[in-house]
Order: sequence, then C-alpha cells, then structure tokens
Amino acid sequence: MSDSDSILLVDDHPLFRNGLKSLIHGEIPDALIREVGSLSEARLELENEVFSDIILDVTLPDGDGVSFSREILEMMPVCRIFILSMHRRSGFILRARDIGCRGYFLKEGDGSELLVALKTDAGLFCVSSQLKDLLVSTEHERGKGLLYAELTRREKEVFKLFAEGLGYKEVAWKLGISPRTASVHRYNIFNKLEIISDVELVKAAQEVGLSL
Repeated sequence: MSDSDSILLVDDHPLFRNGLKSLIHGEIPDALIREVGSLSEARLELENEVFSDIILDVTLPDGDGVSFSREILEMMPVCRIFILSMHRRSGFILRARDIGCRGYFLKEGDGSELLVALKTDAGLFCVSSQLKDLLVSTEHERGKGLLYAELTRREKEVFKLFAEGLGYKEVAWKLGISPRTASVHRYNIFNKLEIISDVELVKAAQEVGLSL
C-alpha cells in the first residue's frame, strides 16, 4: 500500500481497535486509519470516503462482516478486504475467499501476517498460518464433493456398495446388473473421482458423507 492509502477498521471492541490501530501505525506510520464499531457506521464512512483497505470482524452487532464484504466490493471493486476474527470455521474462510476478500486472519495471532498482507499486494488470498491445514483439508473434501455430484444416480449406487466392501458379483446381484456392467461403472467412478485404489474409494465415500 502507498502512504496516501486509507484503512477502515470495523470491529465492535474499542480496545481491540485501538491496539490494532497502534500496531498498523507502528509499521505504516503515515496510514490514514478510521475506525467504527458496526456495519451501519461502516456504511456511513463508505458513503463519504474511498478506502484502499478494510479490516472486518465477522461477528458484529448488526450483521455478518463476511456477507457485508460483498456489498463493499460492489461499491468499491478495487478495495482490499481482510477478515480478522476469532472464528476458525472453514465456512467463513471459504465464503470470504469466494466473495473476493484478500485474507482471513485470526485475532489470536500477533498481527504480523496481517501487516505483511497490508504492506504487499500479492493478489492471493492469505490466511493465518494456523488455518492453512484446515483450508487445505476443507478444499480437498469440497473438491471430492463436487466430483461426487458429477456421478450419475446409478454410479452413486455402485459407489456406495463398493465402498461398503462388496465385490463385483454382489454389487451386480443387488442392482440387477451384470458383473461386467458393475466393472464399467467402477472404472468410470474411479476416473470421475480421481482415485486409484479401494482405500481411496472408502476415504472418498467418507469425505462426501456416505454412511457405510
């Protein structure tokens, strides 16, 4: 960010805002920082000022900061939004990323990762180091869920039976199809789900929430 850029802090805890403001000024002395404690106050600020960066809490007295970020980006598409929250829920993180926020950081951190994000513009979605494993795991599960949705109704039936440990003949008998047809379905399932073994088949079934 440049020295002339301005930052809006949106958090309903004045003490936390003051600490964050001091932290930012310690690294970016000339930053112009405004602070508010609610979404309604933030809207008033946005009517009168163009901000380069906005730091938002998730839980605010009058709404959800992640959802509000969509509204901000419709008004100011080039504004960078960073979520700073106590919540570790993957749903919040993925929503923030999908909406177009630039980062999601935990309040329990020392603020250094947020400062790096403010001072640079890598164009990537950044998260606290404590959240990276959670994000990778969630993305993997989400990806399998999307792939599972591409299976046909019959393939889903075959998938579940194979995941339960049934063999070709048992699957064929249960579904009233030939063992060869069961084999073809299995081949297609492996290709669509991008798996290569029975172990991965069972794991994929668990990831998409099938009861085995």
